[in-house]
Amino acid sequence: MQYIQKSGPQPGDWDLWFTTGTGNRSYNYNSDASAMRNLPLAKKHLLEEQNWLCAYCQQKLTLEQASIEHVIPKEFNKEQSTNYHNLVAVCKETPTDPIDDRFHCDKYKQSEMIASLIFSSASDVTQQSNHRFLEANSDGSISAKGKGSIEDKKLAEVFIEVLNLNHSLLKAKRAIDHLNPLISIAIGFKKGDRRKFWELQFSNISRDKERPFRMFLLIYIGRILGF
Repeated sequence: MQYIQKSGPQPGDWDLWFTTGTGNRSYNYNSDASAMRNLPLAKKHLLEEQNWLCAYCQQKLTLEQASIEHVIPKEFNKEQSTNYHNLVAVCKETPTDPIDDRFHCDKYKQSEMIASLIFSSASDVTQQSNHRFLEANSDGSISAKGKGSIEDKKLAEVFIEVLNLNHSLLKAKRAIDHLNPLISIAIGFKKGDRRKFWELQFSNISRDKERPFRMFLLIYIGRILGF
């Protein structure tokens, strides 16, 4: 659920990374993935671009824990299957939810279509505007934003459901490990000082690009601050 900027040209070595051992530039990830020897370099670039966070759930990833994901599934558009502007790094393996036995991120999404919300500037969170599509809740859950158009709400609901972003283990990590400690500290401040505390947290988290669940925290704190 992080905002990923891909407005510029592809990296200079991109075509090399997607060249097979026989020297042919591949445009078909389905058939040529095993023949692209430099593919790990593409994955490393995507992870660096995303500050080593999963594009969907924003958990911290290593090179070994990540896989390359096609936002528009390769089954629907083979020509786009090695296109820089369609690829992100996501969780390679995910645990099943102890409640409903489902995975999350690409492991659950498979070849389902979703809106490319992660590439939309409206998904960024700044002091001028909060996330256009998603809300972050104190129990660690993510929901479609109540305000806004019916179309935006539907896009958000599908995005959340297809990626299973409310997997119970994800919710617990967001709430227990990352949000609740901040809320516990904030409660100890008087109203005026409490706002200053949240402003400081927003500023610190905004700068810390590698912080797990960064966007979730910014959405939540942004709402408190009225962004």
